[in-house]
Amino acid sequence: MTSKIFKGSMICLILLLSVLFPVFSIPGVQAYISDFSGEYVYYSDKTFKSDSIVGFLYYDDTTYAARYYAAADKATKTPERDVTIYVSINPDKEHFELTGERIVGATESFEDTEVINYLHDLLYEFTERRKKQDVVSVDAVKSQQTFDQFGGFVTITYNALIPIFNIQSISSADSTKMFDVITTGILTSSADRSFTDFKGAGSEVKDKVRKFKKKNAKSFTAEFENQTVKLDTQWTPSMDNLWLMGDTALLTMNTITVPDAYKDCPEQFHALLLRKLSQSTEGSYSLWQKRSVTALNGKDSIVNMFYQPETGDMTRDFKILQDMGNGTYTYLTMTVFESIYQKNKSYFNKILKSHSSKL
Repeated sequence: MTSKIFKGSMICLILLLSVLFPVFSIPGVQAYISDFSGEYVYYSDKTFKSDSIVGFLYYDDTTYAARYYAAADKATKTPERDVTIYVSINPDKEHFELTGERIVGATESFEDTEVINYLHDLLYEFTERRKKQDVVSVDAVKSQQTFDQFGGFVTITYNALIPIFNIQSISSADSTKMFDVITTGILTSSADRSFTDFKGAGSEVKDKVRKFKKKNAKSFTAEFENQTVKLDTQWTPSMDNLWLMGDTALLTMNTITVPDAYKDCPEQFHALLLRKLSQSTEGSYSLWQKRSVTALNGKDSIVNMFYQPETGDMTRDFKILQDMGNGTYTYLTMTVFESIYQKNKSYFNKILKSHSSKL
């Protein structure tokens, strides 16, 4: 099972360190964080009677996808519905102008036609509304407006850490969240099916029951460049900057240099890191509602929960990002199966607290 933890964590690291020079955003919008090819976002959508999700995927400045999914419901005798539209647009226009479309998964039923029209409406409406909203930092911004597709008067919460439209949620007048982010991610290759395979992740998802017995072991200080962390001999080195705790957990340390392209806007590079450090990777979905971030004295502590539907695994992923003030960040990540963490919180939290970075 180590490979499952290892794969997700290392893909995230590779994508992060490749960094990544985006140049695109939706038509007519100067994005605070530009979008990368393959970035996507999924929302729960309460405007339907059945549990439904809606997702958007950005390929490049001319191509997007939008997908609707709802599982079959025996109680209402509703079949599974999975409809994706792939659209091409005119990038020279200030609005969302379709130039082509391919539809996958739809039948000729009235319901599927309604879904397709709804996805079209959202692409147009979200683009136009985002054009009118300034998003100039990682702080969430709320906008009150009328939105007929969501029942009238709503509050839209925008967040630059959410790709494409920067919409985090849409709430009705009584504060019910009608549209709420579930996960954000980025495809790792043309063979990555994470966007088209996703079927949601309800609050009831949890990790498997696992056997783990913490042993008394001799402590030692693990070092990499200008970072240290206190481990014990239950952890074994796999690379110069990577330690494994059997098939239970992994820990790695790295240094990130601010690219020249961001030297004059370091706060945007910091925002980019915060977005990337909370994204899903191939087959492993970050659960946005379980995410937490604390920031103090140039240090960000980010906790994500990653769910892998294919295996039923859930991991808790800790990241510590420290701005060293000299154009570099230190970066620690520790990933552990959630059921094991819950029974050994003090042990793993002690490791995190021992982490130190020095110039």
